[in-house]
Amino acid sequence: MAESAVITDAPTVDLLDMSGGELYFDEPVAPEIAALLEEARSGVEPDVAEALLKEALAKAPDDLTVIVAIYRFYYFRHDFSATLEIADLAMQAAGRRLNIPGDWQALSAADIDRAGTANMALLRFYLWALKGAGYLLMRLGRMEEAIAPLETLCRLDVANRIGGAGLLELARETIDTPDRERTDR
Repeated sequence: MAESAVITDAPTVDLLDMSGGELYFDEPVAPEIAALLEEARSGVEPDVAEALLKEALAKAPDDLTVIVAIYRFYYFRHDFSATLEIADLAMQAAGRRLNIPGDWQALSAADIDRAGTANMALLRFYLWALKGAGYLLMRLGRMEEAIAPLETLCRLDVANRIGGAGLLELARETIDTPDRERTDR
């Protein structure tokens, strides 16, 4: 009888490995885009800053510095719906660079292993955006929808290096706990 290999759906890369790849903010930003970002953070009115960030995003849709800037803008304004859309853009852009699906629902352990070998820093960026999407859905009160991205993160990050397990547990607990019990605590 031949021995069979154990097949798992867990990646083998260590997501805490910090040895590979530049971070997004190490990359040069085109001068025109840098000027838009600088003007947006110069203390202009929020609607002007938003327009500047949107213009930068339209001109450089895959620039992670731009994506992070507009993500932070919406997040700190507590516009979690808009922030969620930007988290998706972050995964799409990082996925294109890593040659893995930008759609987190299609991610496999093999994708994580391959991407981790190519650029661990960018892979971690992608997975942080996935965690962010789950968190944002929770902030929006969409607990049932938050479960799927967080389950995917935990399936691909079995050592909980990105830290999605606690959020997943909280989302499940919130769903399972009637409103009255939550307010009595």
